[in-house]
Amino acid sequence: AAEIQAEEKYRKAALEVNMPKEHLVPWRHMTWQAKADNAGLRQRLCDLEQAREDKQDIHEKMTRQYQDLQKQTAAHSQYLEMKVKSLQEQLATRLWESQQTQEAATQALAERDRTVTQLQGRLNAMEREYKILHGSLDLVLAKMAEASQHWEEVGTTIAAEDKESLQEFGLN
Repeated sequence: AAEIQAEEKYRKAALEVNMPKEHLVPWRHMTWQAKADNAGLRQRLCDLEQAREDKQDIHEKMTRQYQDLQKQTAAHSQYLEMKVKSLQEQLATRLWESQQTQEAATQALAERDRTVTQLQGRLNAMEREYKILHGSLDLVLAKMAEASQHWEEVGTTIAAEDKESLQEFGLN
């Protein structure tokens, strides 16, 4: 019985001695795993930190680009506003010039119409005067024809009398 008890004690003691070794093996494996995980996590943390810095750099670069684009857009907008103002001024000038030209053309047409009316009045007066003159000339021609016939008759009578008088004196 004492032997059995001693053997059992021995076995118990052997188990207790072996138990920490067996118990330590999983802990040792877990420690290695934890160290590997720790190294992986540190690498991942470094990667994340680098990604954060890259993201910060990209953000700063994009902010600068955005500000540059805003400046360019503002400058282009200001240029376009100046161009629009210039074109509006040119348009106003052209409209004013067009209005002045139209007024001048209207005045010129009115002056032409007045001149045409005056000339038409003169032409009508000249036509009336021409008709009067033509009628007067016709009367003068008729009187001249009558006078010519009268003087031809008188001339023929005188010539006949002169011929008789010359024959009386024996002259041809």
